[in-house]
Amino acid sequence: MFRSTPPRRASAGALALVLASSCPAALAQEALPSIDVGSAAPPATSAPATSTPAPGPMTAKEREKAEEHSYTRSYATTATKTDTPILDTPRAIVVVPKQVLEDAQVLNTQDAVRFVSGVQQGLGVYYDSYIIRGFPTASNTYRNGLKLFAVAGSEDVSFIDRVEIVKGPTAMLYGRIQPGGLVNFVTKRPQEEAAYSIQEQFGSWGLSRTTLDLTGPVTSDKSVLYRVMGAFDHSDSWVDFEHHDKGAFSGEVSWRPTTQFEANVGLEYYNDSDANRGGYAGMIPAIATTYKVPWLIGRPAYLPRDWTQNDPQKYNQFPDTIERELVSADWTYRFNDQWKVTNRFLYNHSDENENYLLAAPVALNYKTGNLLRRLSWSQVYRDNWSINLDVTGKVETGPVKHNLLFGFDYYDYHNLYLGDNPAPRAVPEIPAFNIWAPAYGGINWTIIGAQQAYAHGNKSRNKSLDVGYYVQDDIDYNDIIHFLIGGRYDIAFDAASELAFATVSGSPCFPLCDGHYTPPWKGNPTYHKVSPSGGLLFKLTPEYSVYASYAESFGTSNATARSFSGAPFQPQEGRQYEIGAKASLYDGKLTASIAAYDLYMTNVLTTDPANSGFSIAAGEVRSRGVELDIAGQVTDNISIIGGYTYDDALVIKDNTTGTGAILGKRQPGVPRNAGSLWAKYDTAPGLKEGWSFGAGAFANGLREANATNSWALPGYVRFDTMIGYRTVFEGHQVEAQLNVVNIADAKYFDTAVNSQYAVYGQPRTFIGSIKVKF
Repeated sequence: MFRSTPPRRASAGALALVLASSCPAALAQEALPSIDVGSAAPPATSAPATSTPAPGPMTAKEREKAEEHSYTRSYATTATKTDTPILDTPRAIVVVPKQVLEDAQVLNTQDAVRFVSGVQQGLGVYYDSYIIRGFPTASNTYRNGLKLFAVAGSEDVSFIDRVEIVKGPTAMLYGRIQPGGLVNFVTKRPQEEAAYSIQEQFGSWGLSRTTLDLTGPVTSDKSVLYRVMGAFDHSDSWVDFEHHDKGAFSGEVSWRPTTQFEANVGLEYYNDSDANRGGYAGMIPAIATTYKVPWLIGRPAYLPRDWTQNDPQKYNQFPDTIERELVSADWTYRFNDQWKVTNRFLYNHSDENENYLLAAPVALNYKTGNLLRRLSWSQVYRDNWSINLDVTGKVETGPVKHNLLFGFDYYDYHNLYLGDNPAPRAVPEIPAFNIWAPAYGGINWTIIGAQQAYAHGNKSRNKSLDVGYYVQDDIDYNDIIHFLIGGRYDIAFDAASELAFATVSGSPCFPLCDGHYTPPWKGNPTYHKVSPSGGLLFKLTPEYSVYASYAESFGTSNATARSFSGAPFQPQEGRQYEIGAKASLYDGKLTASIAAYDLYMTNVLTTDPANSGFSIAAGEVRSRGVELDIAGQVTDNISIIGGYTYDDALVIKDNTTGTGAILGKRQPGVPRNAGSLWAKYDTAPGLKEGWSFGAGAFANGLREANATNSWALPGYVRFDTMIGYRTVFEGHQVEAQLNVVNIADAKYFDTAVNSQYAVYGQPRTFIGSIKVKF
């Protein structure tokens, strides 16, 4: 066991029992002698107490080095934008370090959050999306603290140093955001010491992935540093006719002319090509309660995992492509040890060609199995700018310390949509299709190509502008009482254009929506909102803390919806009450937390029962639950990360009656019970040669798939394993690893799409890798 610092106050006993129960492996070894990490052997005699000075607090760089291979982190800047430790922050925060991502061979950002309680994959496959504490995140994805809106494949996993998840409303620091929380990807930065690595990953479904990582100093005084990373991969799929090709590049330069000033400039480029992005072709139609087959009611259709509505020539004729460029910059100036200013900037542009064979359960005859299909194509251009300026400082007033934050941020997003998205219907270019006996081929691609050249069916655009000012004070009294209080003032504007249909006589761009026509904006007001946040934390001992907090959110705009009167809707708003406890054990090598929350979102739009096609703001959703998280080292050799969630997420206000009523219905995609646990055993931790063995389980209960709860995704348990070996070959570190995802080959569904489809999770999958460090 690790040697733990004795408690400062005996009142922690009860809390210690609660949190320690999360790691029975540790309790089972209490009788064993303690072991100090890094010690080759215990000294024969104790050194005099005065021979070694007491160590001071570690710097940020020293802390990062010490925690480089750990499953936990002691700090997370996302929650407060200051250097407050997680143990001292009255919020629920979980960090997934890169070591976890590497050990589990996580290949996409959606899978990176599976280790965290209260976080689910979102209902969709085209963009990165998450459900946190019962609420979809929508645009709540961030990169180094700056928002990325509606971005596909928001960050390549090989570029990520860690994933920080803050649960509950975070509008006080980040402006308009859904109340469940946010996911922030913290990227790898240039390093002072030269390091080079290449990794080749290979496995099931034709996986071939190569990643490069080069970093080091440019100048001899290490005032200029660089980092260059690349990822190039190809894979097929368990779904027939699916192909994926991706290239990603990241380059960043750091300039540190003095100890007071630092600047970083980075560039990322992505190029993706898919047969049908995100598995659109493998979406299984749902059989809702309206179809009277008792053993199929309320479940996805019973089809094999390789089933597809796609065509083998689709990828060659009309691939789905995304090209994206991202530019980032930040600088920090330290006035002294207490005060500094940081400015960050991000610009992201993406060109998306969305081409897929479209079908829907409403176009399916379940008795015959006949499904209508139609090729849909569109072009989407997106641009977003994110800027923020933070000033942080520390002052003392007697026994009270203040960690102050003053900030400003600006966010601008707009897109242009041009394309054809028709309802599935019989067309002569695409032959009939039967889901029970699919026959592929026969599509007249020549005619479809000619149609695509001019048939821009409609055109629309959206924009969003946010400006926010915020202030925060983290008050510390003798490292016993911590009071975190802050507020934000937002000015926000949203607009959506009228949708122009080329196929509708009388439309402004009939009969063709070409590049010259610009749909007019709908009128939308400017919103003003104050978002408060506060929390009180009490340190029972240096290792244990308890807290209570309250926060509000200013959420997603309802600008694209309209009331019958024509009046615009107010944005969604949220509020949360939370209590919790945290522990940092074995000198911070193992962390655990428990939180209970009561979270509400108002101004939820529901269907206008008196006026078809319109909405009214009468809905309210409540999410109430308990979360447990644990991460770190249980012993020198064993590392774990995992969590458990109970979440009761329901609609508590709704005006709709009849078949569309959702009062009392559960939130789609949210299981009542969910949990995960991943553990690794390392035979020689910290050494260059050794074996490692890992295993994990990921479980979800039944999840409703749409707002009316007419069909659901069954619960499941998935088991993963890994084995790794590292050694030194001709002076270079070599690491070999094999992972088996879903080793029991459980058949389960990952997510639902558009309230109509289900998407299978991956079958048993083998992923091998060889990594060489120079």
